[in-house]
Amino acid sequence: MPPRDTAAGAARNLLTGTATKYVLLALNIVIGVLLMPFTMEHLGKAQYGLWMLIVSMTYYFQLLDLGYGSGIVRHITEADAKGDERGVNEVVSTFFVVYTGIGSLALLGAVLIAAFVIPQFPTIGPEHQRTAQLLMLILGVRVAVGFPMTVFGAVATSRQAFALNGTIAIASALASALATWIILIQGYGLVPLVFATTTVALVTYIAYAASAKHVFPALRIRPSAFNRGRVREVTAFSAYVFLIDLAIQLGFNIDNLVIGGALGTAAVAVYAVAHRLTEYQRQLCNQLNGMLFPVVVRFASTAPERLRHAATEATRVGFGLVAGVTACLVGFAGLLVTAWMGDGFEEAVLPLYLLALASVVLVVQQPLGNVLLSAGRHRFVAGVAIGEALANVAISLALVRSYGLAGVAFGTAAPVIAANLAILMPVACRTLGISYGRFLIETARPAAIALIPTVVLIVVLRSVASAVPSLLEVLALGGCAAAVYALTFVTLGLPPQVRSRYVAYARDLARRPRPVPAVNV
Repeated sequence: MPPRDTAAGAARNLLTGTATKYVLLALNIVIGVLLMPFTMEHLGKAQYGLWMLIVSMTYYFQLLDLGYGSGIVRHITEADAKGDERGVNEVVSTFFVVYTGIGSLALLGAVLIAAFVIPQFPTIGPEHQRTAQLLMLILGVRVAVGFPMTVFGAVATSRQAFALNGTIAIASALASALATWIILIQGYGLVPLVFATTTVALVTYIAYAASAKHVFPALRIRPSAFNRGRVREVTAFSAYVFLIDLAIQLGFNIDNLVIGGALGTAAVAVYAVAHRLTEYQRQLCNQLNGMLFPVVVRFASTAPERLRHAATEATRVGFGLVAGVTACLVGFAGLLVTAWMGDGFEEAVLPLYLLALASVVLVVQQPLGNVLLSAGRHRFVAGVAIGEALANVAISLALVRSYGLAGVAFGTAAPVIAANLAILMPVACRTLGISYGRFLIETARPAAIALIPTVVLIVVLRSVASAVPSLLEVLALGGCAAAVYALTFVTLGLPPQVRSRYVAYARDLARRPRPVPAVNV
């Protein structure tokens, strides 16, 4: 039977799930900040860069998912809502079989890369080839097992077990961090480290399977329940998601391969610093968006005025979040990189500026991107995304020899900015029936107002900061700037009527959380 007390349960699941996601995000950031320099110190730039290079190669195995993840959740949820236990088990069983085949294919790909690609890779010398091959095989096993275990996550997600799965992810992150610390402090090298963290991941998959059984006791996986019709149904929904995922993987994970092939693994390690910081930048803003926008962003094709209002509200807050985070990140970038990683990583600062700018555009366009998807423009979005990714590859390859890491970062940032600002966002505004220029002014004005005193304060703080500040000092400086930005954004940036509406919404949410309807796009 489907879960009881749907309305109240959905609200509780949303709040507890959001809180758990914040804990996990904060934990991952803290672990990353502490472990990255520790790991690099014990492994060295070359070994750490080799690890990141091999990980980048395995990222592309995720494309074998073919976009099925979202489609499976959708179909499980639909069957579960009708109380159709047989239908749920049929979907789960069918895609357990499908994913087992995909996982086997991924493992075969890992074996072929280890055997034929790595020995020919231009910057992996003979002394590192065996290590690289072992890493590829270990990570290949992890990917292969992870594919069929995806169905358990889909079951838990369809039953809104966000907090339970979040708790498992938190335990896994802590266990992986502990394993990393023990392995490195005992003087073991890269291969034992990756083997240990992969073991933690495999145990985590078992925990996810147990959580799925807990929230859906009737779960039964039987290969005999495989249904080709189910595969066709899900594929019809997932095909365009796959194309968009393909573009994302090309756009954001090709950099390490380009850098590794042209400049070596040590350069990959330096670039990883900029990439990691901008990942945190996006994650922080997207997590907040996930909490603030389930109520205001309710796409309804039958209510265009409501849709315009929702998109405007979402983009305004997105601008506010990402502008403040980015001002602090860019304003203290040089101090932050040195305080965090030490000397020898100065080359990461310029790529950080470029990637941070691209992240601003990605966060801001997210609500309008959802408008296009909800309006049935999947083919258009997928086509633009593929073009953006191909442009990224072409520009990065053309510039890496002459301009190094900055050239690769420009190759990533320029297509992202052009595709979103010049193509996707204008088309989304036309879909909404609103002027693009007016939309940008209306949504960006509060952030622009708040940036004025914030930038002035950052300049002052930079001038009075010690010559070589500690990481804590840099974070404290950034915190001061963030506080001024937030205060100015709320008090001076937001129009009074908008500020009153947000305050009323926050009070209402604290007093009596409302259920949030799911939106399928």
